[in-house]
Amino acid sequence: MELREIGEFGLIVRIQKRLAALPPAVIKGIGDDAAVTSLSPGTYLVSTVDLLVEGVHFNLSLTSAHLLGRKSLAVNLSDMAAMGAKPCFALISLAIPAQTSVEFIDDFISGFIEMAGAHCVSLIGGDTSASPDKLFVNITLLGEGKKGELVFRSGAQPGDRLYVTGTLGDSLLGLHVAQKREGKPASPDEAYLLERHLNPTPRVREGRALAEKGLARAMIDVSDGLFSDLTHICEESRVGATVLVERIPLSAPFQSVASPPGGQGWQAAIKGGEDYELLFSAAPEKEAEVRELARGWECGLACIGKIEPQSQGIIIRDENGPVDPRLLKGYDHFA
Repeated sequence: MELREIGEFGLIVRIQKRLAALPPAVIKGIGDDAAVTSLSPGTYLVSTVDLLVEGVHFNLSLTSAHLLGRKSLAVNLSDMAAMGAKPCFALISLAIPAQTSVEFIDDFISGFIEMAGAHCVSLIGGDTSASPDKLFVNITLLGEGKKGELVFRSGAQPGDRLYVTGTLGDSLLGLHVAQKREGKPASPDEAYLLERHLNPTPRVREGRALAEKGLARAMIDVSDGLFSDLTHICEESRVGATVLVERIPLSAPFQSVASPPGGQGWQAAIKGGEDYELLFSAAPEKEAEVRELARGWECGLACIGKIEPQSQGIIIRDENGPVDPRLLKGYDHFA
């Protein structure tokens, strides 16, 4: 079925009918000029927005509508996780090419609702528009954070230990696998990497736990690459950092598929974005508490270095000494 057969308002009604009953915190959802919600006492409103553009952030020949719907919310959830906040409400805006089918949008919304349900997020509004040739997906996510618990990028101090959840580089390698498959079946290792790229897992539970226990001094999600995102923490906190290459966590599939095996795949792990893991600093005296907390995390946790005085800058050190930072910068939309 073509979208023009149901029209813009028909599409909105179609989406609205698929939503579950709204929680009491939603005073007014889809159907009015604006949504109205309430926050829990003693909390701040936390807001984040991400714009995904066809041909820049995703390629419809490499992903499904369902997975795109999941990932479009996951990237926002990862931002919320990096603040230690609880995600609550989402608004979605779509600019859709005329040739897009209703079934494609149905599948996209299914993926979106699936990810939202896993994190108790309610879709409360948005907008739709026609697009000349490409699909644009814009998600706004609203959440709440308890006063005194939110984690910013600006709290790191010299001497802090530097940690990262999960493994790094999987998403970038998964993208390379997707681009080179040419219709061939994926091996188990390749399938794992593809899943990490197309269907990332936002570390919301881990981020909230770190915030609630006051363990993370500064935190960011790894969306642009470890080196680039560490740079953001260092700039905001006015500190430097040392990262030891041998401590960077690499998955077994990454090490199996990376070329050359046993070579400098760690560079891809440092440069690669869209892993959506959490990078954070914690006081050295909190190390035992951090490790105890992480024992219950399926994703795991690695200490990869420490925070240094600002005068040192950021040093990535391998067995031969400091690595040229020009080799390690991640993705920049306008560079």
